[in-house]
Amino acid sequence: MPCSAANMLDLSGLPSPQRREVRDFFQFLLTRRTIINKPEVSYKFTDLCGTLKWTGDAVAAQRSLRDEW
Repeated sequence: MPCSAANMLDLSGLPSPQRREVRDFFQFLLTRRTIINKPEVSYKFTDLCGTLKWTGDAVAAQRSLRDEW
């Protein structure tokens, strides 16, 4: 484990299995924080505007897709 707050804690009073558990939980919290703080990717479809053309009946196509379910 890299140098982190878990290594700075004095866990010497705990038995070895509990020290591992505390370190694992700390690593879990770090990973969770990284996932939560990840910026959201927003997709912009403005570059497709006006380039897609639908030939046919859009309502009929939607109904046929819906009826497949």
